[in-house]
Amino acid sequence: MVEKQIALLSELGLTGYEAAAYLALLGRSSFTPTELAARAKIPRQRIYDVLESLEEKGLCISKDTSPRSYFANAPDLALEALSGQRAEALERERQQMVARTKELIEDLSPVYQVGRGQNDPLEYIDVLGNPSRIASKALALAQTVRVRVNSCIKRPLIVTQEQNWRLIREPLSRGVSYRAIYETSALEDEELRIWLATFHAWGQQIRLIPELPIKMQAFDDNIVLISMQDPVGSPPSFTALAIRHSGMVAMINLAFEQLWERSEPYSG
Repeated sequence: MVEKQIALLSELGLTGYEAAAYLALLGRSSFTPTELAARAKIPRQRIYDVLESLEEKGLCISKDTSPRSYFANAPDLALEALSGQRAEALERERQQMVARTKELIEDLSPVYQVGRGQNDPLEYIDVLGNPSRIASKALALAQTVRVRVNSCIKRPLIVTQEQNWRLIREPLSRGVSYRAIYETSALEDEELRIWLATFHAWGQQIRLIPELPIKMQAFDDNIVLISMQDPVGSPPSFTALAIRHSGMVAMINLAFEQLWERSEPYSG
């Protein structure tokens, strides 16, 4: 309970020592600084600074006795006033932050505009180095594709079954044409056989070829996601390139058409 009260008082702007001192003051009619330091477990060399701050914040008052004594102000009055002060301070901070942000925007916007005039030779290539980033990119592209997806799918798989199914179901549900080439060995894979039957029922156009050179998905004529397996890594690891370059996408789609023509239709 005490820890919770200290935490709440801290939210109103009190330090840990100030919160502990105020809670101790509430429990007795008055304290001398020495008594309060012992009760609240505050170093004696700090107690006077703490009490001075509590008085400034309206949480206690002192009497000029010998030694000087301190009394807590009632919480319903003291904390309401403190809350108002804290709210005003936060509002001032907010206004200062807004003003500083506006000033920073004015300073940085010209720099940004100059930078837009510089051509980054690799700005159209996104290198993705782990499965979660590859999956996120693939799903994002599947949600924005409008006309068609051309895909080469082979083991080992990069993303989870759920992610793979979402990747295929989402564009198909919107009427996007989705062509996929799988390796013939998929027919001997119990898991992939289920996938093929399910995706075929959803409307995916499927063909089979003995061997695929690479894993890839081309989304419309805009972007291609190429996944390359580390040739020496174990377990298998991948690096994917998301390339937004019309020439490259056109070349990949031409290569896909050649594979599609050489592949055998899946009969279900």
